[in-house]
Amino acid sequence: MSTPKLRTISVVDAVAEQLSEAIFDGTFRPGDVLVESQLANRYQVPRQTIRSAVVVLIHDGILRREPNKSVYVPQFSEDDLRDLFAVRRLLEIETARILASRKVVPKSAESAVRFMEVLCDENDWDEVLKLDFQFHQALIEATGSPRLQRFYRSISAEKRLALSYYRSANSSPKVIAQEHRELLDALRSGDSDTAANASRIHIEESEAFINRAIQAQRERQAVHQNAKAPEEEAEK
Repeated sequence: MSTPKLRTISVVDAVAEQLSEAIFDGTFRPGDVLVESQLANRYQVPRQTIRSAVVVLIHDGILRREPNKSVYVPQFSEDDLRDLFAVRRLLEIETARILASRKVVPKSAESAVRFMEVLCDENDWDEVLKLDFQFHQALIEATGSPRLQRFYRSISAEKRLALSYYRSANSSPKVIAQEHRELLDALRSGDSDTAANASRIHIEESEAFINRAIQAQRERQAVHQNAKAPEEEAEK
């Protein structure tokens, strides 16, 4: 019986992973500026390690830095989101075609869906996003293309970050699990067109979810502004 190999990672990668999780779970919010010295104290590592970890996350699109300015957590504009989903269509629909033609259904993608299916509505949204990330990463890896994997990695973290911003009260893990299950079934069919169409529908549902969440956010902000208006007028 072979001994399982443990994945070893550098201190920089470990800090980058912990910092990215803190961003995904909302510890750091869009617009927050990250101060190097504070992060070094938080993670008990030298500032050089923080600097290197930040470079990794900037490359992944999870953090941004403008010339002569501090590092901050980005807030995606609607143009950013449209572009992100356009790129997802290019990569993921073709991936579905490839896997269906080979009748490949990755075990790790199946496992992610099974875990999703047993989550309850009160489970953390972040847990759903982790499984969604694992699912799509497994599909990309199953193509066997290192270049496609590198390209997808450049947008997958941004996708997870964008989804982490927007949670609706109607976002049921079981419904999301069913959407992923339908995509797996399409891959299993061996029909490339069926799989491509299932992937397209899946991406459209994800984009529609974010658009609904953005609209709900706007409506809440409008209600808040309308409620504040009489108070501000009375203070004049």
